Amino acid sequence: MGVRRAAAAVALTCGLAAAGCSAAGTETDVDVLGSWVLASGSTPDGPLTVTRHTHVTLFFDDDGFGGTAPCNDYGSDYEVHGDSFAVTGDGISRTLMGCGEEPEALESAYLSALDDVGTVSRDGDTLMLTGDGVVLELRREPLWPRARVVGRTWWVTSYTDDSGTTRRATWRRGHRPFVRFDESSPNGGRFTTSNGCVTTRGRWREWHGAPAITRSAASGSCGVEPTRQEIALGSVIGEPVLELRGPAGRRVLVLRYAHANSPAEVVYRR
Repeated sequence: MGVRRAAAAVALTCGLAAAGCSAAGTETDVDVLGSWVLASGSTPDGPLTVTRHTHVTLFFDDDGFGGTAPCNDYGSDYEVHGDSFAVTGDGISRTLMGCGEEPEALESAYLSALDDVGTVSRDGDTLMLTGDGVVLELRREPLWPRARVVGRTWWVTSYTDDSGTTRRATWRRGHRPFVRFDESSPNGGRFTTSNGCVTTRGRWREWHGAPAITRSAASGSCGVEPTRQEIALGSVIGEPVLELRGPAGRRVLVLRYAHANSPAEVVYRR
């Protein structure tokens, strides 16, 4: 159940739209709808370790909230009445992937803090969620640069692994690594990518302002043991976060894995 459904009964009493009426009928509900990314946070146990590599997201729609945490996807129902916020239903659920001690600790602290939030406020592109000893500051997440990315082939130039080491891309003759998104509808289309020895094709759809891979199949082989390049390029396409960097005419496309709390990324050029 999302905020707008939770407020429906109140709206009937007030004679107002649900989006503009609080439980008391005197205060407009804070507009939380959209996609947000965690900028900073603190709990009774101390601050959350949020760095420039952290990509913890939170989106709200009429049906609930969800997002990507350092290791897992998560979601729940919620209610907003004026500036009051509550996680409802059965609480926050999440997938069950592990990813290392530090990311798991950040995820546990963040989701516990989110569950303890009782008040919400918004100032433009900044959303504040607060509770007893809890402060979560989120910023509006920009939409991915779809119009400048789709319909173009982007060639891999380098990749950075979890340790922060950057390496030049290599490939077999005739298998230069690349990524390409093509659209066949307003909601998505096909994608093709190569890591230098294996080619992967599949489908993507736009989901909360970013591309989500819905299915894929690979052909080819890199050998018995996966290479560092194979691992790096395969990870970022699983749940990609896309960003264009650099001045006009010299922009590069940077892909990161949505759940990585590390400097790992892959750089592409046209």
